[in-house]
Amino acid sequence: MPAIVIAGAGPAGLRTASLLAMEGWQVDVIEEHSEVGIPENCSGLLSVSGLNELGIDAESCTVNRIYGAEIFSANGTKLTVERQEPVALVVKRSEFDKMLFKEAVKNGANIEFNSKLIDVRRQHIFFQRKARGEAKKARVVVGADGVLSKAREIAGIQIDKKYFVQSYQERVSGTFDKTKVQVYFGSFAKGLFAWIIPESEGIARAGIATSLGINAREAFEEFKHKYSFEFETIERQSFMIPLGPPVEEPVKDNILLVGDAAFHVKATTGGGIIFGLNAAQKCAEAITKHLKHGSKLSEYKNLLKPINRELKIHWRIRSYLNSLSDDKLDKLFLKLKKAGIEEFLTEHGDMDRPSMFIGKLLKKPRFWSLLPLIFRLR
Repeated sequence: MPAIVIAGAGPAGLRTASLLAMEGWQVDVIEEHSEVGIPENCSGLLSVSGLNELGIDAESCTVNRIYGAEIFSANGTKLTVERQEPVALVVKRSEFDKMLFKEAVKNGANIEFNSKLIDVRRQHIFFQRKARGEAKKARVVVGADGVLSKAREIAGIQIDKKYFVQSYQERVSGTFDKTKVQVYFGSFAKGLFAWIIPESEGIARAGIATSLGINAREAFEEFKHKYSFEFETIERQSFMIPLGPPVEEPVKDNILLVGDAAFHVKATTGGGIIFGLNAAQKCAEAITKHLKHGSKLSEYKNLLKPINRELKIHWRIRSYLNSLSDDKLDKLFLKLKKAGIEEFLTEHGDMDRPSMFIGKLLKKPRFWSLLPLIFRLR
């Protein structure tokens, strides 16, 4: 009997598997697709600081380095943040996942493709391999099976549809500043924003994410028309993003949730890889303590507290931005620009940990006019 079965061979699942296998545990990963990293449901923008803290070298799958961002309000006010050193990497997501896959296999994890989780009844795990139902036993089950997690459903955790957005992204050719990402807010992108992430001066990933019920592809066309963009489409993709607070109870009996399944995603941007990988480390730690020393699996919730603290700030920022009309959002941009937020974020900004710079805002007298907002977001 394997000690652990992990549903999902995305970054969070593979990282959890790799760390547990390194500890000597027998780990089986079941993955519904026929290979790792396909389809590429991601924009592939990862913070350099986050990767460094995780000890992950993504050089082999990096296609571009990002030094800053241009952020536009619906009425055209622009905030620019730029640094001398790269702050993010644009990665080939399928290659990034394959890198984590190779590490997990090297450490001793077993990956089973074309296998989809069906049910968990205590230590009995039921799954479908191709067209046939199968079963196995394990002491612990990890749900790393993404935004529409079956493990989460089995655990009885219901998520309101308002906490999801639908994205549409195209890989396009055109002319781009390869050093910066561009982010566009506005009612045409209700729920999140539109983006342009350059791979090079001639290729970019352009997309949009909107609340459920809005046609994301039509919203993307509206976005292009508004800014008179003329792109030549190379390929298209559409995927759902979990965009809400982290799951409060990520443990149910012997099931633990990690990554997108547990909403380990920045609600400000929809990015979840770095936080998912961090949560994977906590998940592996909780399971190892349980199997070695008999500690409760619920310790995982305590280990997640620092991660969830940041994610909750991301969610409060997102909730505030979603509450603003285009005009009010533009007034906020103008107020922030006048107060010197561009220079401040250039020096202190952290795309993963807003708590690190929100506290510093309080020490700057020029931002004291924003105190009600700052205290609301902390």
